[in-house]
Amino acid sequence: MIVKKLKLTVDSHIHNVKENEKLAVLHSMILREVSALDFSDKVVITWESIVSSQPDKAEQLVAAAAEVGVSHPPVGHPLYKLSERQRQVAELLCSHYSVKKIANILYVSENTVKKHSQNIKKALEIEQSGTDFIYTLKQMIDNG
Repeated sequence: MIVKKLKLTVDSHIHNVKENEKLAVLHSMILREVSALDFSDKVVITWESIVSSQPDKAEQLVAAAAEVGVSHPPVGHPLYKLSERQRQVAELLCSHYSVKKIANILYVSENTVKKHSQNIKKALEIEQSGTDFIYTLKQMIDNG
């Protein structure tokens, strides 16, 4: 078997400074090793980094969920009827994230996000679709 193309991708959503430093070291190691190869002129290395001083709401939501779990709303609150993952999807939808972006943030498929949206509509008995659904959902979340 002849390999015509080989691609290495390291996709990370790390919020920890020490772990980010480890990734920078990994990048340096890969760069050094590729440079030492006889065919390094045929290898392309790219490094994409999104830097911000403040994590966005979605990143805060995911980080908080990963570290301490999403708190369960009070019994009377509409979100009480939703699972932890459905609450995450609902918050991201209300923050105007696309299905694709939500899928990337939560490490699930776009179809999973769509299914969660359907289940949210069903659990909260929301009949509207599209932007009307998101507006109604946001009103329910904000007003409890």
